Amino acid sequence: MHIFFCQALGAPIPLLRAHAVTCTQCACRKFVLYQYRDHVLTCKKHTEAIAGHDHIMNVSAQLARNSGLRIRINCKVATTAADSNKQGDVQAMEFGIPGYDDLVWDVSLVSDRISSSTQHGLNGKLQLSDYLNARARSKIGKFRRDDAAKNIAFAPAILSVAGKIHPEFLRLLGVG
Repeated sequence: MHIFFCQALGAPIPLLRAHAVTCTQCACRKFVLYQYRDHVLTCKKHTEAIAGHDHIMNVSAQLARNSGLRIRINCKVATTAADSNKQGDVQAMEFGIPGYDDLVWDVSLVSDRISSSTQHGLNGKLQLSDYLNARARSKIGKFRRDDAAKNIAFAPAILSVAGKIHPEFLRLLGVG
């Protein structure tokens, strides 16, 4: 809970101060850990990022199951066209969107702070750009056309580590 409040207020996280002072390198070997933690929460080399992603994937799948949908998650989700073979995280079978058989969504966590910049002094600063929409556009470009060719609708499930939720994921959850 302490980490969440520090994160929400933009305050340094005490547990990471020592890593920042000693310039501990991230497991990805590209960046130094700093006191705001965002890189640790979104870097795919950290178990925290994987655990966060999987938690959101599992909870969203369970919400869909609770509403009566048949769900496939992770490795059981249908892949896109044979040449690209991409796979989303959750597939709702017979979702009920006209013109499509199923709905696939792909979860992605993004940082509210710049956390992977190679430009000196940027890491830890708040993102000023439309980072949720940028990640959604990236996911849509990766999946939507190939999924549509298989009569599968696609929705990006984008969240920030501070709790911001992209509008398409809010609509999917039924609260947007």
